[in-house]
Amino acid sequence: MQHDASPTLFPDIDPASGLKIEIKPYTSPTGGWGSVTSLVQHTRHEAAAGALAELVRQNKPDGFACTSCAWAKPAKAHLAEFCENGAKATFAELTSRRVGPEFFARHTLAELRGWPDHDLEHEGRLTEPMRYDPAQDRYVPVSWNEAFADIGRRLAAIGAVDPDATVFYASGRASLETSYMYAMLARLYGTNNLPDSSNMCHESTSVGLKEAIGQPVGTVRIEDFDHTDCFVFFGQNVGSNSPRMLHLLQAASQRDVPIIVFNPLRERGLEYFASPQNPLQMATGSSTRIATQYLQVRPGGDIAAMAGLCKALLETGGRGIDTAFLAEHTHGFDDFATYVQGLEWSAIESEAGLAQADLRETARRSSAPRRR
Repeated sequence: MQHDASPTLFPDIDPASGLKIEIKPYTSPTGGWGSVTSLVQHTRHEAAAGALAELVRQNKPDGFACTSCAWAKPAKAHLAEFCENGAKATFAELTSRRVGPEFFARHTLAELRGWPDHDLEHEGRLTEPMRYDPAQDRYVPVSWNEAFADIGRRLAAIGAVDPDATVFYASGRASLETSYMYAMLARLYGTNNLPDSSNMCHESTSVGLKEAIGQPVGTVRIEDFDHTDCFVFFGQNVGSNSPRMLHLLQAASQRDVPIIVFNPLRERGLEYFASPQNPLQMATGSSTRIATQYLQVRPGGDIAAMAGLCKALLETGGRGIDTAFLAEHTHGFDDFATYVQGLEWSAIESEAGLAQADLRETARRSSAPRRR
């Protein structure tokens, strides 16, 4: 974990697991030799033979897609077209570690509930079907025949009353063929309840965004990174959630494009990045500054910060506001402008946890004349 406030260590004990948690400063950039070292260590920890060689095929047209995110495959791929998180996910898939019945004989569920998720996954893959025994509070092994027979009996009992009471949940990572056969099974059973992890991730955008902006997916494309004049981030922890974006942000920063960040936490990935694929940065230990302006908004103060940004833009006399776009694609702007202009700066500063001067500077940067 990262903490930039002071060089003091902050040890604590996780009451669930009893493990010591240590929070300390992190002065290195995201990426660089830290990422490389971490990958080598995780290869050894997972005992994933041949995993490093497999990374060469990750996110390539003739290879396989990363399982940890949905970042698109670029038209021109690097030799190492993956991030640290993606590589760790691949190592977890290729692990040689196994969890046999002896593991569950040693540990009750009450005990395992206190383990961190990372430690549970690190034990490896199951070797046979397991069933929970409440009398022992343990998982016990069963044969495949017994497992399928029990599943069949339960499905038949529910289906005889109401097939729609059953949900056929599946992983969004399942292959097309597997998903097709699973869907056929559900429909033969008599239901169309087929959610998967992709549905649960994207229905908020495919439904919510369509109602809000008329389009069910984001309006930004990878090509936009090469042409934008300003980036404004609200709460996006790039180094944790989409590390491959760092290469595009690095290129934008090197073009002197303003990158403005609103985030309660100072995430290192939005401060400095050293590309492991840049020989000069790897050899010299240098890095690229990412955020031009980093505003630590108060948690829950995002709307107030945006209102302050709009108020500052309106007070410039409308410079940087696309009035033609507003007239063609929106309604109610005059009412919104009146509301924002009526807000007191003191209330905005208190709610957002930001200074008026910083919000005015953000408005100035985001409305600067476009470079051609």
